Amino acid sequence: MKIIVTGITGFIGKNFSKAVTDNENQYVCLVRRTSRTENLVKAENIKYSISDFSVENLTESFIGADAVIHMAGQIGAYEITEERFREGNYNLTRDVMQACKAANIKQLIYVSTPGVIGFGKRLSTEEAPYAPRNLYEQTKAQAEQFIIQEARNASVKYTILRPDFVYGPEDIRRIKMYKNIRDRKFVLTTSGKSYLSPTYVADVVQGINKSVCNPNAYNQIFNLSSETDMTVKEYLDIIANYFGTKIVHINIGYRLSILLAGLIEKFCNSVLKKDGFVSKSKIDFLAIDHSTSCRKARKLIGYKAEYPFSRGFDETMKCYAKKQLL
Repeated sequence: MKIIVTGITGFIGKNFSKAVTDNENQYVCLVRRTSRTENLVKAENIKYSISDFSVENLTESFIGADAVIHMAGQIGAYEITEERFREGNYNLTRDVMQACKAANIKQLIYVSTPGVIGFGKRLSTEEAPYAPRNLYEQTKAQAEQFIIQEARNASVKYTILRPDFVYGPEDIRRIKMYKNIRDRKFVLTTSGKSYLSPTYVADVVQGINKSVCNPNAYNQIFNLSSETDMTVKEYLDIIANYFGTKIVHINIGYRLSILLAGLIEKFCNSVLKKDGFVSKSKIDFLAIDHSTSCRKARKLIGYKAEYPFSRGFDETMKCYAKKQLL
């Protein structure tokens, strides 16, 4: 099969490319002219193609392919505007879907986020109503809804995947947190009793691969998460134990934590012109349930999360050690 891939230079994308070098499919990975590709995987079945990501260029690239895996998008960061979120998450996905229709693509696999259903739920299912909390989640939810609507009047089948709290090799976003835990500079200020689902990136890649041209995945939404969820305190303790230290836990409560985080965030953004070391969203992440159930993916596509967090974290640290990142 010929498969088109976007977002190959991202965290999940890089791990995906490493996992498919020995299979029989042919992958055409679309990258922008400004993308750095020198360190990407080189393999006979992987080709990198420059694209401007216009509908016309996408359609031309898609012709003759069986499926499109759309991972490209705009993640959250300080000073990312609403326009950039809309362009990177909704507009681009809209154009990808239109190109899929024009090129008679059999299946569009869209990598989204469980954040589209918001926080406040434990082991939430794919049927939970949309409740996005921020611009990133809002634009991802809008993209999902567009795909579902368009597919009703098209031959293109969709599969929407929602990888949950993904970590692993190539993920540099959490290195600072790991260092702070190692150096006892990280302080947990809430109860630590909320639930989350840390999911190793290799499990996510497995879920993507099991969805490709799989009739059981057609017109379905799947959570890709860990086999079991865990409390925030359990999650942080595993990290601390790896470094031979302990989590600094001073439970001042959710409300006071949010108040202080808001003040710090406002000061850092307005005065220091940078992202704060703590924020309301970071407090919410550690204080409110947001785990997901992968039962549907297990049942329909044979997804099986093979990495409990302790094992996945060990593998992540091995990778960091080789690259001297910690």
